[in-house]
Amino acid sequence: ELHLSNLPEDYFGTAAEFESAMKENTSIKTVIFDGDFLVCLKAEDRAIIVSCVGKLPNVEKVVLKDSRLMVGVCMTNLVKNASKLSDLSMVNCTLQGVPDDFDKFKDALVETSGMKTLDITDCFAPNSDVNLDKVMEALKESLSITITGTGSKQ
Repeated sequence: ELHLSNLPEDYFGTAAEFESAMKENTSIKTVIFDGDFLVCLKAEDRAIIVSCVGKLPNVEKVVLKDSRLMVGVCMTNLVKNASKLSDLSMVNCTLQGVPDDFDKFKDALVETSGMKTLDITDCFAPNSDVNLDKVMEALKESLSITITGTGSKQ
């Protein structure tokens, strides 16, 4: 299990260093990023970090909390690249993107045969063209996986 909660600089110098370390790692099955870890990264570095988690060859579960996540880049790449991913959670996150980004994410989830559980809880989509409750309903209609969470913050 890789669980990072502190400031990013407590763990590595650059996002590229983190990405390089992850390429070779075959033992990590669970990744949890919460607390200050993701939220304190620049958007570009956050995209690199989240996307490269999908390249971990044996990752099965990913939990992302307390951050901003670019749905069209970070989350779509994570889902597309993680061939063994079965459980994905996003908790207390701002899901950034336009409707097309959420469609790409949904398509990636549909194409992922091993996904069993998706949890989107207490998240917020700040784009006025994105209704997260409708996105959740569309995911529930198009996927044959367990989808939990309330979607948006009330």
